Amino acid sequence: MMLRLFGAGGAFSRRYGTTCSMVTLRSGQRWLIDCGRQAPDQLHAAGFAWHDIAGQIVTHVHGDHIYGMEDFAFIRFYETRGADIASSLGGPMPRLVAHSAVRAEVWETLAPSLRYLNDGRGNCQAGTLAHYFDIIDAVTIEPPRHNTWHHAEHFLSDDLDIVARETLHVPGKPSCSLEFVVEEDRGVQRIAWWSGDCTVDPELLIGLEPRTSIYFHDCTFVDYPGQVHGFFERLEALPASVRHKMVLMHHEDNLDQNRQRVEAAGFRVAMPGQIYDLVSGQRTA
Repeated sequence: MMLRLFGAGGAFSRRYGTTCSMVTLRSGQRWLIDCGRQAPDQLHAAGFAWHDIAGQIVTHVHGDHIYGMEDFAFIRFYETRGADIASSLGGPMPRLVAHSAVRAEVWETLAPSLRYLNDGRGNCQAGTLAHYFDIIDAVTIEPPRHNTWHHAEHFLSDDLDIVARETLHVPGKPSCSLEFVVEEDRGVQRIAWWSGDCTVDPELLIGLEPRTSIYFHDCTFVDYPGQVHGFFERLEALPASVRHKMVLMHHEDNLDQNRQRVEAAGFRVAMPGQIYDLVSGQRTA
């Protein structure tokens, strides 16, 4: 299982690109983690097309995480590429994995574009998210804790095995981290962990460490009021066992001003084009 970063910067990054990464499963299926406004160009520059992508995973709804999904939906719905038939003509739809509370906000955001489908009976606004994506429902859930929605939802789709767990990003807004099952040893599942966007939760991160091969955590060096990201000073205070497995992403363009301190603490830094083996936790390219 491999993860490739197309963009590694934060919402306003011009140097490192906004968030979009690709997980390649053992079966060869490719899934995107989030799909920001720059994603269509990022995939194209890396030599990939929407028809190469089996599915889309969404952590939360902000423009740097989902604004590329309109492009994804329309291209797959209307365009045939060689043997890859447009989904509107009977070809396969890309799959969609998102926590149910996040999925509701995905449709709120995309509906003004995607709902304009004619049902043949005069209704020109018949489109739903399910016209464009094969929506994967959770197989198990964990009941609410901090909010009205499920604390976590577990999804299975072929060899994708993933838990979307609520985290604190913008208060009151659905947002999830991701736990990818990368291997199972004697009944213990090892995971690769992806933050989406969230503040630092030491209890969660430390608790997951014994079975986590690699963490990807969003990072900011600015302690602004109403913090909604992983403030570096809080990440820096984590135990070495966690820091040494962690790759910092979604960082600002002023990264170089802080890089010496970051690397001295044992963190790795995500850059566009890097590839990581999710089983070993090591960078391969």
